[in-house]
Amino acid sequence: MLKRILTDPKSVMLAVAAGFAIGLFAKPIGTALYPIGSIYIAFLSMCLLPILITAIVNGIAGLLRDENTRPLFKPMAGLYVLGLILPCVVGIGSALLLAPGIGLGPEAEQSIGALILESPAAPKADGGILAFLAQIIPTNPFEALSANQVMGIVFLSVCLGLALGLIDGKTANPALEFFKAIYDAFMQLFRWAILLLAPGLLMFISGLVAEIDANVLLALTKFVLTFYIGGVVLLVAYMLLFWLAVRGPIIQTLSKLSNPNVLAFMTNNPVVALPATLETLERDYGVDPRVPELVIPFGIFANQHGAVFLLSFLTVFLAQIYVIDLGFQDFAVIAIGSIVAGATAVGGGAVLIPTVAPVLGVVGIPISLALVVLATTDNIIGPVRTVLTLQSNVTLTVMTARRGREMPREPGLAADAQMQETT
Repeated sequence: MLKRILTDPKSVMLAVAAGFAIGLFAKPIGTALYPIGSIYIAFLSMCLLPILITAIVNGIAGLLRDENTRPLFKPMAGLYVLGLILPCVVGIGSALLLAPGIGLGPEAEQSIGALILESPAAPKADGGILAFLAQIIPTNPFEALSANQVMGIVFLSVCLGLALGLIDGKTANPALEFFKAIYDAFMQLFRWAILLLAPGLLMFISGLVAEIDANVLLALTKFVLTFYIGGVVLLVAYMLLFWLAVRGPIIQTLSKLSNPNVLAFMTNNPVVALPATLETLERDYGVDPRVPELVIPFGIFANQHGAVFLLSFLTVFLAQIYVIDLGFQDFAVIAIGSIVAGATAVGGGAVLIPTVAPVLGVVGIPISLALVVLATTDNIIGPVRTVLTLQSNVTLTVMTARRGREMPREPGLAADAQMQETT
């Protein structure tokens, strides 16, 4: 009973609201609670990096070693890479068009200006885009792990997954069993930690808000609203791509996706929506079960379009706040960094800081304001990020199935018939 109450989305939302209230109206209490909340966030971060590494290694290696799914690797990889460009383009484009960091009003600019004075913009990192790309390849894997260099760790994990998927099974199987055991162990730790999500967020947010002027929170209203607008545009694009893959009457076809998407939005957790997503794809769209059972779980950890959209949108927003003139090379860094780091980002809010820090550093933006924005808005924008990730992987699933000719024809399913005609 207690477990159900603690993990209920309404309890989490209530805890977040209580954290804001304590931080705004009882600042000494919020300040006292913050160290405990920080310890909780640190424990979550400890669990998430091993989960990220092992999920990528096991996902790629498992795909290549299974005779049934190996033929899908090429179409899935191609669609995967091309698909990650879309949330990045929409994130940068919507931030430029909607300009959430420009014209905030006198009070908002004064509040955020105080934060900027505390952490002024830093000089841009030397070397430009080539130096940034060089950071992705870790010269010392152990140093990358110890320094929490997320992009280097992702690159290392992908390479390791490819190698273990292609070498002889006698030597690879023990290693994959080891990675699977590590994944299961840290997932169990994460499940235990999630039981304390509500009180942990209450303490962390209350302390964070206690240090922030109330006008800063109001100033971020434009950021949240424009993020939602850009997110809706991106979601519509995914649904149109999905419909082009399955065809059929557009309203009837897309309405079947409402259950998993609503579940993901309400819980802010794509894993919770996983069973409903698999059932919908297999039952309502006739997708071969092998495809969604491979693509969706892997994509939740390693194809996070919602995080790519957030990081690209956030970086341009912060550049507008700091009045940094972004050139072509800067946008290239933002795009590549958001794709590499965002696709495999784990967690949300303040936990994303190590992920976005390298991109901000190259552009010359300090991480302090990014921490404020992510920590104070995550519980509002997080559901959008989650739905975008889920829907992008649903779309990737049907497009992979279509190209891999894995979609069976079932009488009465116009979507499947169209797929067969197309392939």
